[in-house]
Amino acid sequence: MKKGDARREELLATAERLFCTKGYEKTSVQDILDEMGFSKGGFYHHFDSKLAVLEAICQKRAQESCAQAKEAVAGLTSAVDQLNALFHSAPLWSGGQPGFVSLLIRVAYREDGALMREKMKQSQFDGLQGVLEEILQEGVRTKAFFVADVPTSATLLLRLYAQFADEIAFLLAREDSEEKLMDGLLRRLSVYRAAIERFLLAPFGSIVLFEGRELQLLARDILRGRIRERADAMLSGRENAGG
Repeated sequence: MKKGDARREELLATAERLFCTKGYEKTSVQDILDEMGFSKGGFYHHFDSKLAVLEAICQKRAQESCAQAKEAVAGLTSAVDQLNALFHSAPLWSGGQPGFVSLLIRVAYREDGALMREKMKQSQFDGLQGVLEEILQEGVRTKAFFVADVPTSATLLLRLYAQFADEIAFLLAREDSEEKLMDGLLRRLSVYRAAIERFLLAPFGSIVLFEGRELQLLARDILRGRIRERADAMLSGRENAGG
């Protein structure tokens, strides 16, 4: 790796750690530079803003999730098992890292985050199209799936799955009631599983997408983190007012 590339990766790693621990809004470009001992000129050689850093982090994560999905599929022989492994490993919120997921939904899933979401999706589409086509071809060959046009079906399936991931993320970003959040997550999981089974003419109950229990644990972690953040902000406000 070239020196400039290594510094860029170090910058991304430092920024992500600060964004997750300190908060994206409370982290300045200068905070990142101070942490690294990096110059402003060096920073702006790689990125033109703090938001550009976050976009690069998310795109990097999207590429990593594609690599993980491909690794999860490798070695599996059943097309249904391959598809479920791909679906389980692909979403950015599947890594079991509530800090990054909280950062992602707080910034990418707000009203002005559409461009970032589309960039992440495109990174995943580019990385997963080929492997999904191979899975569908195997499914058609073994009569596990029935689709007429594999490349187009793969594209449509990726877009359907991206919509599912978006709806999960929007729920995590906007719903503060644990009961309503859990109900919304599980209802969407059920609906999208059934939709994908029908799209592929796959056996009933064969598509998993994601384990409901894992979604519930992630949701609890994010909700508790949000409550802690609000409590800390209120405490800080009282201390500042009292000072």
